Amino acid sequence: MSHTEFRDIIDGRTEDLTGNWWPFVENVNDILDRMVMLEQKMDDYENRIGEAYGLGRTISKSLYKLGFYDKELRLKWKAVKLINGVLEDAKNNREDE
Repeated sequence: MSHTEFRDIIDGRTEDLTGNWWPFVENVNDILDRMVMLEQKMDDYENRIGEAYGLGRTISKSLYKLGFYDKELRLKWKAVKLINGVLEDAKNNREDE
């Protein structure tokens, strides 16, 4: 349900609150349920961001261990050229097959 549909339902119930407070109670319960759903979505996004951050750190550490970076995180061009040559050779071998 979109936010505007949700708001329309809440507004419709709120229009007539003369003697019956039950629509107000339903509104509060629906709003609390909606907040729980939004909290779950935010937790999911937080987990995805954490996973992406962890993956980036892992790749960075692997590249450092392979010798692509020095301690100041500058590229070592010899290693980059070497791996580029390896990748090109692999590509050529696949095209030959």
